[in-house]
Amino acid sequence: MKTLTTILPTCAASVSLLLAAGAALAQTTPTSSAHRPAPPPKSATVPRPSLDASLHALQASFAKAHEMGISVSCAILDVRGDLVAFARMDDASFLTVSLAEGKALASAMFGLPSRDLGRMAASPLFASINASVQDRMVPAQGALPVLRDHRVIGAIGCSGGAPPQDEAAAEAGLGALRDAVGH
Repeated sequence: MKTLTTILPTCAASVSLLLAAGAALAQTTPTSSAHRPAPPPKSATVPRPSLDASLHALQASFAKAHEMGISVSCAILDVRGDLVAFARMDDASFLTVSLAEGKALASAMFGLPSRDLGRMAASPLFASINASVQDRMVPAQGALPVLRDHRVIGAIGCSGGAPPQDEAAAEAGLGALRDAVGH
């Protein structure tokens, strides 16, 4: 049976050996930038409304909703359906969160107002695309595509009022986005 007096010197010798090997390796490892691997390439930029323009759009949408006496949630997405900006008015229902985003997603994916997608919702094409985004698209009135140079760069969707009120709030936000991105 080994005693503590025989184990400790053996452990200390092992640690000393590891430290010496590490120091030797550190001295032989090149530190110049010529030997460092190149950073990964940046991914391509996705066309989208800017955050600043999107925040102004949310304010415009909320002002319109307040004028109509309703509380809404509004989402602004890029062309891929990724969230750029989102806000929910104080008295808006929690259900409006996913509905606003789903309407905007449908509008961004198809480049059409979400009100025009209702009749398309039963088609195999819509079902396939919706399945690819985990059934998050909502083909109901309340979202509009955002265009730059006649190309879809995203969408704004609102929820919380009647469908025409949701679209009116989205239209107010879209007006602010158009001013910022150039229709």
